[in-house]
Amino acid sequence: MFEIEDEDEHSEKEKAPIWLISFGDVTALLLAFFVMLFSMSHVQSEKWDAIVSLVSLSLEPSPKTEPAPVSERNIATVSLLRALSPEYLSQILSENLSRDQTLAKAQVNLLDDRVVISLPSDSVFLPGNALIAAEAEQALFRLAGVFSQFGNQIIIVGHTDPLPVSNKSYQSNWELSLARALSVADYLKESGYPGELTVFGMANGQYRYLNPNLSEERRYELARRVDIVIYPDAGGQP
Repeated sequence: MFEIEDEDEHSEKEKAPIWLISFGDVTALLLAFFVMLFSMSHVQSEKWDAIVSLVSLSLEPSPKTEPAPVSERNIATVSLLRALSPEYLSQILSENLSRDQTLAKAQVNLLDDRVVISLPSDSVFLPGNALIAAEAEQALFRLAGVFSQFGNQIIIVGHTDPLPVSNKSYQSNWELSLARALSVADYLKESGYPGELTVFGMANGQYRYLNPNLSEERRYELARRVDIVIYPDAGGQP
């Protein structure tokens, strides 16, 4: 005999809510929509290959290689020397000049943010000339070696006394002061100083700033000089 289930047992089973049927329909429609979009899209093979190659390179360790020149002529590596403080330079230069018999009369002054080395023309040059005296050549050679140890900006300024120039090779004190500054700069370069040098000629334009309480002879002696001005800024190396 067949057993007939009681209708009460079917009524006790929980039926699915109506909204779940609508949610299933919407999900099916969205899935069909995305499948349609994917079937209509076209992946560019070039970009896909590039992406694949990048991913493969990132996963594989690349061997270390030395940089190779990209052209036949390459710019050489330049090591710049750092600029030193004026206080430190003043101390070092004073010690070096004090041990030199020729430049013992040279003065090293610390003025605000720069160091000024005043080379007396009577000790460095021939009288009334821009030619460097033989006894001053070794002194300037050693001075170039000291300058090569730092990268500060250096300016060379020539000065004269107010008296008219006596050497007929120079038309004015301006030419003599510039020629003396150039002679010092050229000799420093010939002695091995690798940096850039800026040169000026001031003639007797700064004479009025000398101490008026000094004798006229002493003021004239101080006026005949070449100043090597060392700034705290870098720029002394090419």
